[in-house]
Amino acid sequence: MGNHQQKLALRRQTLLLKIQAERSLMTIHCNELKQSLGMADVAVGLLGKAGQIARQRPLLGGLAVAAVLVLKPRRIFSFAKSALLGWETWRSVATIVQRMRADTNN
Repeated sequence: MGNHQQKLALRRQTLLLKIQAERSLMTIHCNELKQSLGMADVAVGLLGKAGQIARQRPLLGGLAVAAVLVLKPRRIFSFAKSALLGWETWRSVATIVQRMRADTNN
C-alpha cells in the first residue's frame, strides 16, 4: 500500500509541476497577445482617422484608394515618405515667402 501512495504522490507532484509550467507558458502567450492587440488598436485608430479624413474630403480618399490599388504596398510607404518630406518643404518655403511679402509690403 505504501508503494501505491508513493506513486500517487509522485504523480501528483509531476502534475503540479506540469500545471505550473503550463501557467507560465500561458502568461507568456497572454503578454504577447496583449502586445499584438496594442499594435492592432493603433492600426485601427490610424485607419479610423484615415476614414474620417476620406469622409470629409472624398476626392482625397478616392485618390488614396486608387494609389493603393495601382502601386505596390512597398512603393506606397516610400511615396508617402517622399510626399511628407515634400509637403514639409513646401510649407517651410511658403512661410518664408509670406514673410518676405509681408516685409516688402511694410
